[in-house]
Amino acid sequence: MKTDIGPWLSKPFLTSLFLGIGGFLYGYDSGIITPSLALSSFLTYFDRPNPALRGAIVSMYQAGAWLGSASVGITSDRFGRRKAIAFGCIWGVLGGALMAGAAHVAMLITGRLLVGYAVGTITGVAPVFGAEIAKTHERARLTAINQMMVAWGFFVALWTGVGESRWQNPNQWRLGFAIQSVPALLLGVGVLFVGESPRWLCLKGRYEEAEKAFRNYHFDGTNDEWCNTEFALIQENIKEEIKAQGRLSWADLFRTPAFRKRLFVGSFVWAAAMLSGISFVQYYQTAIYATLQFSEDRQLLVSGLYGSVAPVACLLSLLFVDKVGRKKILVTSSALLSLSYLIITIIAAVFPARPGFPTNEAAQRGLIACIFAVSANYSALLGPMTWIIPPEVFTTELRAKANAIVQVIHYSISLVITQCSPIALAAVGWKYYILFVLTNALCTVVFAFFYPETKGKSLEQIDEIFGDVKPITDLGRRSSSQEKEVVETVHVGKRDV
Repeated sequence: MKTDIGPWLSKPFLTSLFLGIGGFLYGYDSGIITPSLALSSFLTYFDRPNPALRGAIVSMYQAGAWLGSASVGITSDRFGRRKAIAFGCIWGVLGGALMAGAAHVAMLITGRLLVGYAVGTITGVAPVFGAEIAKTHERARLTAINQMMVAWGFFVALWTGVGESRWQNPNQWRLGFAIQSVPALLLGVGVLFVGESPRWLCLKGRYEEAEKAFRNYHFDGTNDEWCNTEFALIQENIKEEIKAQGRLSWADLFRTPAFRKRLFVGSFVWAAAMLSGISFVQYYQTAIYATLQFSEDRQLLVSGLYGSVAPVACLLSLLFVDKVGRKKILVTSSALLSLSYLIITIIAAVFPARPGFPTNEAAQRGLIACIFAVSANYSALLGPMTWIIPPEVFTTELRAKANAIVQVIHYSISLVITQCSPIALAAVGWKYYILFVLTNALCTVVFAFFYPETKGKSLEQIDEIFGDVKPITDLGRRSSSQEKEVVETVHVGKRDV
């Protein structure tokens, strides 16, 4: 029986690609501040902010994202995945406009806060939405789209900065900030025309709407029996989940051992991502290049080339992310990141760039190559896992709440790193890189010894890994008579709803 209608043109894939605009917004909003901090017009307008104020300008985005991710669990569960995303986009449009029109640093910081709130809201629910509409064998690819779009957003932001530097105008820095509002507006309007998550509709007891939405995503004209059976299993598993656990609250995430394990697995992968040093490199790479005595134009050019690495790496990851185990990817990525930072530390320590002294061109190229390697590694390996693992390890009723907590942890760590990094870099120089050698080594150990493998499991079958809810059935081992019994039971039950 045919159940695939072209994995790259299926409705779930195209919907996830559209939802990936949220990832693009995340990448663009994160990236546009990087070239801005290197533009003389920006620095002059804001009276050359000191390291602490630079950190505040950057990290206020993380503070806003923290607030957005903290609230999205409530809005997503109450109003649905689509409306929660649309709500976040409103703040993205307003924040981008405020930054573009900033007359003083307080307006700029407030705009960063609003844009951050938008991104925190969107990234807290879009991966959940994508995971809930995906088939088991394509879930990793569909949720990994978010990382690919983040990379493209960052790419566009950095090259926008290069373009701004060529535009000789004292307001050149405003253009990049204004562009932020465009993807937010596009996503906010467009998402209202996308079908709702069938699993969320089941959770609300709206089974007829849920089946219609499910078939809209998956029916290809030839797989009627598969759609009936698969939806019946989803519906029955969610019913059984609610029956076994009752209506779950936020406190249940911490009260139950199995849920605590889920929360650890979902949260630590994002913690590892932030402790990988990727946010430090992304936000402050122009400051790193400045320590190499690069001119403003050269800083922006190299940062633009850096931004070109991630999209290519992310595209490659889509080809293997569904085939290779999650655990193997995580261990390999963290180990290579630790090695890359070790080489960066050695080069920076042995061949320091000092004003007035000759620079070692070979050492500079080696350090830049390692920074590019960090981007390629993160974008192809660890980065996609941050979007894949959290939504798939939580039960349907807790998925939005738990992913909100995961994003709060993510943005909390990012907030600390982005605020402290310019101060630490100014104070201790190359010694700061040692931190990321150690954190990535630690993450390698944690992934190797404490992480389960979820590749190839349905969202309902993953429940069995954590030992709290046993799935109703296993499609690979169930007889046709059992399939018929489940489907008939569900359809009879729906008439009573």
